[in-house]
Amino acid sequence: MSKATTAPVLGLVDFMRQKRREACPVCKLPQEVREQLATASDKGITQKYVLEWLRTTVGVPITKDELTGHRNGRHDE
Repeated sequence: MSKATTAPVLGLVDFMRQKRREACPVCKLPQEVREQLATASDKGITQKYVLEWLRTTVGVPITKDELTGHRNGRHDE
């Protein structure tokens, strides 16, 4: 008889983090775009221009509230 292996159980905090990220349009962006977003404020790029870039260049109409929610929710951590 072989022993059944069980996958580790996902903790409640990790489960909720995963659920928030599933609903976040910023989390759905390609990794390269998210990396640029993560360093934008360090480079002095305002949210106004980040949103314009996402809309016109990346082609994704992310709203101010969605971007703020992503950052405040620390989805990249």
